[in-house]
Amino acid sequence: MSKERKSFEDILDGNRGYDVFDQKEKEVESRRKDFVPRFWLPSEKETKIVFLDDNPPIIEEHQLKIGGDWRNWVTCLRMIGESCPVCDVLGDKPYTVGFYTILDLSEFTDRQGQQRKNEKKLLPAKFKALKMLKRYSQKRGGLQYCVFDVTRSSADGFNIGDIYDFEDKLKPAQVKKLNEDIEPYDYGEILKPKTAGQIKEMLKITEPTDPEEFEDDEVNF
Repeated sequence: MSKERKSFEDILDGNRGYDVFDQKEKEVESRRKDFVPRFWLPSEKETKIVFLDDNPPIIEEHQLKIGGDWRNWVTCLRMIGESCPVCDVLGDKPYTVGFYTILDLSEFTDRQGQQRKNEKKLLPAKFKALKMLKRYSQKRGGLQYCVFDVTRSSADGFNIGDIYDFEDKLKPAQVKKLNEDIEPYDYGEILKPKTAGQIKEMLKITEPTDPEEFEDDEVNF
């Protein structure tokens, strides 16, 4: 016998009170804590960045549009020899991307009115951008602690900027003056593949991916 469907009134009755709100608040705070900001530049904008590491881990990744939001990324399960629902259900090919940990030296005021600067971020470099950064790494003897003035010259430029002007190479103590936390991200944790079940749950509310809407340097295989 199928389980009786609850009425909306029953659901509301079970979700009354500040205890429920407290639980929701904890969930929101947990998501904020786990959120890792990705670096990107609007067209014709510039900033300064400091690389905190080099020799990026490189994976195959999908980007999904969920509820009108493109900020949803999943590591392709084919990397670990499993069937990938994004490949199989959406027919979306993964793209190659490497990751660096950086400090974004820009200053801005967030929605809560708080002044923010020198934030640690994840820099995702796709195929062509990786080739560019590889050249800079070889030229500078590694990217770690290098300061670059970064510009995205146009809407056609890489989302992470297509012009990198080297400014300086800092000592660790100098970098710590900008931000005490200069430890690179735990890539094994933040890039860890979701399970097929988790991805299928996401796909219930996702729209087919159109890479041209959000990226400019993608190379599919």
